[in-house]
Amino acid sequence: MARKFDTSGWAEIASAIVLSVAALASAWANYQAGLWDGEQAASYSRANAYRIDATRAALEGDALTSIEAEMFGHWLDAEAQDEAPLADFYRARFPSGLKPAFNAWLAERPLANPSAAPTPFSHPAYERPGRRETARLDRLANDTFDSGQGANNISDAFQQAAAILALAMFFGGIGQVFQIPAARIGLIAVAGVTMVLGLLRLVSLPLQTLSL
Repeated sequence: MARKFDTSGWAEIASAIVLSVAALASAWANYQAGLWDGEQAASYSRANAYRIDATRAALEGDALTSIEAEMFGHWLDAEAQDEAPLADFYRARFPSGLKPAFNAWLAERPLANPSAAPTPFSHPAYERPGRRETARLDRLANDTFDSGQGANNISDAFQQAAAILALAMFFGGIGQVFQIPAARIGLIAVAGVTMVLGLLRLVSLPLQTLSL
């Protein structure tokens, strides 16, 4: 008489393997998700700091622009009153950012040349104080924020992998409850396939290391 093949032992072994691998991989996925969440938070904090610095640079530039405009106004008054020593006094004390544009504007003989720029501030040689630094900090803030968004996407992907592996544990665990061989084998097979999908999702993601 042929011996009947007993699948219960093999099903229990397969279920134990699926549950063990899925549990370990799920824990690793959650760990990586937490690390990437930390990277996201750090990137957002750095981006916010860059934006604060950019705002500060812009405000300082506005203050210096006001000083330049005031100094230029004093120079105009002195020139209008033919007070050459006073005009030279103000001109010698122009901020360094204004001097190149002022000299270029003056070389155009604005009083006699109608095509000259109205003021040094509208001359192409003039660069608004703080503009370059503000733009640089804004770029840093945007790039750092984008890095944070990327870290958030990776964290979400690890959490997705952990959810898939949790499904594998569910099917692997509930498969042991059924006494019908076909149902047990079917559920464990589903658990195995789900586990493989979760593992494939994991290996496609970059890893983050904990800095000590």
